[in-house]
Amino acid sequence: MSSVVPEPSAPPQRIVAGSILAAETLLAIAPRERIAAVHAIAADPRFSLIASEAAALPQVGASPEQLLAARPDLVIVDAFTRPETLALLDAAGVPVLRTRTPANFADIEANIRDIGRICHLREPAEALIQAMVARLAALRERAVSLGPWQVCSLDGSYHTYGAASLFDAVVAAAGARNLAAARGAGPYRKLRLETLLSWRPDALVVAGDPQQAVLPSWLEQIPGLGLLPCLQQRRVLQVPGPLLATTSHHLVAAAEQIQAQLLVWGRP
Repeated sequence: MSSVVPEPSAPPQRIVAGSILAAETLLAIAPRERIAAVHAIAADPRFSLIASEAAALPQVGASPEQLLAARPDLVIVDAFTRPETLALLDAAGVPVLRTRTPANFADIEANIRDIGRICHLREPAEALIQAMVARLAALRERAVSLGPWQVCSLDGSYHTYGAASLFDAVVAAAGARNLAAARGAGPYRKLRLETLLSWRPDALVVAGDPQQAVLPSWLEQIPGLGLLPCLQQRRVLQVPGPLLATTSHHLVAAAEQIQAQLLVWGRP
């Protein structure tokens, strides 16, 4: 859950985004002059969808010293922030909003609303939420024929995302089924090759460039993986890594990409 922070009487003017989620949300709803700094990882295109925008802003690390150096009147962090960092910010009298770890789009909506409230940006936050909700509604309208599809996420170490994960929410929004969740896997699980082969997913979802015809090399380097019928049929959905990993409103685009490709393929 997000930490409960009283709404300040005056709008914060030096907000520090101490997470990628905070940066992605603030850059969508806040005037740039009110963003004092963003976490440096938000400016790294390997991890962030808003790297170019974030790179134009002052950047800080995760240490309390760096966060305080930005002279913030509000710091927004995530649930993984170290307790000692929170304690030092509190001792310095800096208000901190700690967002929840989202497991679905409702949680993403709640985080946006919390950020909008604490920053006195309720209207743009609500507009951002409604835009996401409208895109999710459009996905539902197009998803009627995709129920038979059973897809599975995979990385080069055989990790997958199951029930109560954001990937599960993405697949559901696209109109398909997350095979790992259907087989009882929790939010994050390491698979065995034998397990994956027995599951026989209709398609794999991997981090990669959807504009590239070439699949990630690790798919061909893992012995035995080529026995999967979906790999033989090249039914592999490549979604940019930062998009698969985002916990903000941008995540709806991952569902749109997955749905669009499944619609092109037709039935499994």
